[in-house]
Amino acid sequence: MKYRLVLAEDEPAAAENIYDIIRLYCPQYELTATAGNGAEGLAFAYHYHPNLLMTDIKMPIMNGLELIKCLHEEMPEIKTIIISGYEDFEYARTALQYGAVDYLLKPISPSTLQATLNRMIPVIENERVQKRLSLIQKLLSEEKVSDDELNAFFPSREYFAGLCRKNGLPGRFSGVKRIFPPAYLSSEETIDLYGKDDMECIHIQPENVVFDAMSWGKIPWLNQDIPGYRTIVYCNKPFPIRDLPHCIEELYNTLVHSLVIGKSRIVLSGDDVNPLGTIPILNFDRNLAFYLKENKSGKIKDILHELLELCEKTESPQFLVEEELRSFLDQVRRGWAEGNSAPPDDSVEYLVDDAFYYATDYGDLEKNLLYILEKLLPGREQGINKIDTPEFFGLIEEFVKNKLAEPLSLQQSCIHFGISQTYMSRLFRKYTGLSFNNYLTRSRIEKAKQYLSSGNTLIKEAATLTGFSDQFYFSKVFKSLTGQSPSEFISGNRQSQVIQNE
Repeated sequence: MKYRLVLAEDEPAAAENIYDIIRLYCPQYELTATAGNGAEGLAFAYHYHPNLLMTDIKMPIMNGLELIKCLHEEMPEIKTIIISGYEDFEYARTALQYGAVDYLLKPISPSTLQATLNRMIPVIENERVQKRLSLIQKLLSEEKVSDDELNAFFPSREYFAGLCRKNGLPGRFSGVKRIFPPAYLSSEETIDLYGKDDMECIHIQPENVVFDAMSWGKIPWLNQDIPGYRTIVYCNKPFPIRDLPHCIEELYNTLVHSLVIGKSRIVLSGDDVNPLGTIPILNFDRNLAFYLKENKSGKIKDILHELLELCEKTESPQFLVEEELRSFLDQVRRGWAEGNSAPPDDSVEYLVDDAFYYATDYGDLEKNLLYILEKLLPGREQGINKIDTPEFFGLIEEFVKNKLAEPLSLQQSCIHFGISQTYMSRLFRKYTGLSFNNYLTRSRIEKAKQYLSSGNTLIKEAATLTGFSDQFYFSKVFKSLTGQSPSEFISGNRQSQVIQNE
């Protein structure tokens, strides 16, 4: 892409010289407009939303310092450079106070301007990324956004979008209500955002980029080694960026009605993959009541197995399976409570959430639900709570931290400790307030910070040593959690060490 540049210069010869240098030596830039005074430059800035504005100091109507002060207060994303024939420290200091990123003296040589503009590219790019993310968040939050801003930062006339979900949907007790703030952009053209949690990705790209199922293979986020299945829903009809909230709503609606446990699939948004309906019901109500009365735990488990087998065979969407299983467990809970003085376990609802969320297939789901059933049935295991202690969870934390450089899943951790995924999830929620995946990611980034702080570890090495196979993805996750890129973190750490040593 070309970066838009506005020039405010009242001397025609100086303006012509700068224009020629940009045309011949700085092909990444486009001189969008040239203003003869500061007021005109400000008007052009409002209209064109340039990435960079260069301005002389001495101009009629509004001088350059007044111009950059206005931009700094009203449009700080526009970077500014002062050009002047006056080698005056006060001018330079005032310009820097008003947000100018450089101060160039006339006459400007081609090499000086070329070097300056090249240095500006990463600064502009970072600011552009942040602005685009901010605008997307405003759209999703239904805040007011002007057409000029959208056109400036989303130049494509229309866009495509898709949604990918790893494994099951977040449960109703997960606390997830809406899309999280956007996490990162994958490139200038395409945009990748986290969805409701870190198991979801929303992919957006311009209409001039071919969008199909193969596009998903190029997203670093999707290449991470998390076991399970993926449901991809995409829209093949382009839309203006302002309609993004409506498009995402349609994607989620399709996702809910098409996600089948353990089955990877690609679905077109709006397709009636699984029409609304009900799962063919097993006539278990009367038998269940009898088995509960007679304390026949084995028979009750058989009913659960048959119910799950039927759901898998019919490829019923998760939300219908969940309704059926919640109804089954609720009957078990109420039936057991009626004949016993002990109250029903209130944690069951949360455990059911986790059972579906972490299951990678119906085998996992059955194991998770059997654990819940054990908590409800007569003669359930009494010793399970003995492992619900800070000491036991300390062993889990130590295990995870010793495995940060290796591919590690919740399932592997559960096998190591001999507990269910649902119970492991419950322990992490109780002792950290985080999911297993969130805890693992944060631990990896904290460890990466230690490596980078040493000054002896390259970014790529830090990524590998903390379990990230893709450096690009590592950098994006690092910035989303720390607010800094790895290189920015290294630079800031070095400056802190210099200050401490002085």
